Amino acid sequence: MSDAGPVVYPSKRDIGIAAIVWAAATMILLAAGSLWAAPVSLAFRLGMSALSAVSTALLLWVLYGTRYTLTDQAIVIRAGPFRWTVPQESITEIYPTHNPLSSPACSLDRLYIRYRKSRFGVMVSPKDKAAFLADVVARSPGLKLEGQRVVREQ
Repeated sequence: MSDAGPVVYPSKRDIGIAAIVWAAATMILLAAGSLWAAPVSLAFRLGMSALSAVSTALLLWVLYGTRYTLTDQAIVIRAGPFRWTVPQESITEIYPTHNPLSSPACSLDRLYIRYRKSRFGVMVSPKDKAAFLADVVARSPGLKLEGQRVVREQ
């Protein structure tokens, strides 16, 4: 077990995912702006503008605020306001994947973390996958690195 302090690994960001998020944010703001020319009440315009601003901020916060903090006890995953905690001792396996399902990962170059207490696990996309995997193994007795895969020793 390591005695190192917490280490933060930022998420890798694919240009394609970033472009989709920015396009969605732009469309939300353009739609809100177009309401100001529509024959609707001021209260509706203000409400929809506020909702659009919050939605856009949330999208961009998730895109630029996704990171993974390794402590000696857990992997703490943050994606904007959302947070997951994966206890180190519960990790059973970590392996590379390009699964496109929703996850706190801003790239399709992902690592799937399978752990007890979760039926589905979680996918992450640290910018430096090799250092992330080595650090997880160093902090969790019983895990070993096999190529790009981490497994729990039996």
